[in-house]
Amino acid sequence: MKTITRKGLISISLLLLSGLLSLSVHAAHKKQNNNDDSQYGGSKDETKYPIGCRPVGYKESLKIISLFPGKEGALQSMYFFYNKVPNTINLYQMRDKDSEFSTRYNHAIRGSSWAVLATGEPLVKFICTLSDGKASYGQIVDCAETIKICEYVNVKFGLNNKGNFWIVDGNTRNGAVSEVVRYGIIPGV
Repeated sequence: MKTITRKGLISISLLLLSGLLSLSVHAAHKKQNNNDDSQYGGSKDETKYPIGCRPVGYKESLKIISLFPGKEGALQSMYFFYNKVPNTINLYQMRDKDSEFSTRYNHAIRGSSWAVLATGEPLVKFICTLSDGKASYGQIVDCAETIKICEYVNVKFGLNNKGNFWIVDGNTRNGAVSEVVRYGIIPGV
């Protein structure tokens, strides 16, 4: 009887030990997968550039973004913006020469979302802010740390949809591409 009890205890102990070991391996695997996700949230796949969209045609310096449509392709161009942080990022256009009739392309991108800008201006500059409740425009943040950008170089616009406007306000990566196509713009590869 003592041998059965001793064998039973050893079996139960080994079973518990293997269960605890598998739980720790599962927790370590889950933590590694979470670390593979974007630094600020969202899945790793969602933060990838859409197919055919390349990180060209812009420059990030001094906390601002400067877009240079026409540098890599046609002047009428399309940029995809991804908000890497969970909070809404405000993009305020910076203009050198301004008049009361100038249109500004200010925009807010929800956290972990894609937005799309179509533009035909030779230079567009944005400053990025987070709403903080203290200042009317919010707290200035470094655009390079909060926004991820790519440009479709060989995009095909119809005559009715050229100009300067935000095509997509905030969507998933695939949703943003679908909205662009539904709008009648063909992103080139």
